[in-house]
Amino acid sequence: MANGAVVRLRKAIEVKRSANEDTDAKTYGKWSNIDLEPTPPVQRNWTPLYFFAFQFSVAFSPTTYHVGFPVYMRISAGIYGSLWFLFLRAVVAMFYEGTQTYYASRQLNVSLRCIFGHQWTDIPNHLPKSAGITTQQMIAFFLTWLFQLPLAWLHPSKAGPLFAVKSVLSPLAYFVTLIWALVKFRGVDLALSNATAKNLGWSFMRAINTVISGVVPPMVNIADLARYGNRPKDVLPLVTGLFISKPLVILIGLFTTAAGKKRFGVANWNQWDFYTLVLDNYWGPGTRTLVFLGSFIQAFATVVTNVSSNAIPIGCDLTGLFPKYFTIVRGQILCNILIWAVVPWLLVNSAQNFLTFLGSYLCFIAPVLAVEIVDYWLARNGNIHVPSLYRPDPSSPYYYTKGFNFRIFVAWVVGIVLVISGISGAINPGSISDTAVGIYNTGFLLSFTAASVTYYILCTIWPVKVWPDGREKESIGEEKGSRTKVNKGRWEEMVPTEGFFHDDDPLPEYLRERMGVIVGEEPALTGRTDVVIGGGDGREKS
Repeated sequence: MANGAVVRLRKAIEVKRSANEDTDAKTYGKWSNIDLEPTPPVQRNWTPLYFFAFQFSVAFSPTTYHVGFPVYMRISAGIYGSLWFLFLRAVVAMFYEGTQTYYASRQLNVSLRCIFGHQWTDIPNHLPKSAGITTQQMIAFFLTWLFQLPLAWLHPSKAGPLFAVKSVLSPLAYFVTLIWALVKFRGVDLALSNATAKNLGWSFMRAINTVISGVVPPMVNIADLARYGNRPKDVLPLVTGLFISKPLVILIGLFTTAAGKKRFGVANWNQWDFYTLVLDNYWGPGTRTLVFLGSFIQAFATVVTNVSSNAIPIGCDLTGLFPKYFTIVRGQILCNILIWAVVPWLLVNSAQNFLTFLGSYLCFIAPVLAVEIVDYWLARNGNIHVPSLYRPDPSSPYYYTKGFNFRIFVAWVVGIVLVISGISGAINPGSISDTAVGIYNTGFLLSFTAASVTYYILCTIWPVKVWPDGREKESIGEEKGSRTKVNKGRWEEMVPTEGFFHDDDPLPEYLRERMGVIVGEEPALTGRTDVVIGGGDGREKS
């Protein structure tokens, strides 16, 4: 009786393997589900405007095969090896999800003060000091969580408009705050610190590392959203969005803080602290209205950032780790529930060492990005066979050795070892030499370069398998008039067919129609010449 109930429960929570599960069409197997299979055209809703609004760069990530990070990671790590990197990203993102929610709640706390005044600030505290949070702050956190929770049901394919709204409101709030501060405080005080740089070169490298630390993780995550674009060129505005937004945010934050330093004598880098000082000194209807709008918009912007940088990646990773039971939306819902288990207010207020470790995530993720770039651009010449990403058998080029690609793990370790000692210095200043600190401050450049070179050397000595078994003959190139076998194929020759051969099974219906595949006839493609699309030992001309 009990066993029967367990079986029924398990069946009830299992997710669809494929969007075509209710038809006779074949699925991609147990390593896929409705959110892991290639994105169908009906879900490719992201326009260039949405990618620009998202404001992150994907210059080195392939965007024509319409698969997310969990599946894409199988290309360079192996079908089983990818699970480690999914787990690593999911754990880190879970802690960031909690801390970002707490930061948003601090902004909402300011907004509520603007509305209720002393009725809000006079709320008695019934929590002990060891809790690390007051009753007032807990209410604000709960309201923020409640506001954020419905977004967990928003599938990434439909999230584009959310970022478009944020890209308008958030910069507007920043600019208005800056202009108000400059006018009200009559200038700035750029003497924001008494510290002096012992070595300008190392300080400059540290600044580069700091800025890049906010850019690289989204570059790794971007496959989770780029899959919803229609064409590769749709994601080009990401680069423009990044180069416009990053310098502006840095400069606006710098001058707003400097204006506050001139007026209040203290440099508040946290915006909610700045707003709090403004309310303490300029309480009035006009100021309250402006501060309310600014703080509420930034609370909203932080929540939206949480969706893209943490909730969606966690949802995707859980789907990749447990495809039988998780969809992206289910993962996002669980992620929002687990925020409470993270206890983010304790992390922020009393666990600086742990936050420093989280800030060192760049050291762990930069080698992954490096390997993905080398693997796609150099080792494979931009050629991916999508159906093989779901086949854990030796015929798949992504099976490697028992499902693990030893090359990425060697390159990853090399990239980490060079800079990991610096984490100790960041947590406990003075515990390591200045040279080690300097090396840590160049973490991205050093780790990225070391991992790239290592992976390239390993791929040169032991080339990766590009094509599935039996398909090598279809990668034919011409050299000085003769037909010569080319292991990697021509650059992105699989792009027009989105990584499929014309006789693959399963073959998405939309591709079948595009290729003009009819029983007994050869496929036809338009828009590109000399494209290999399978069949025989030659090439199809279009």
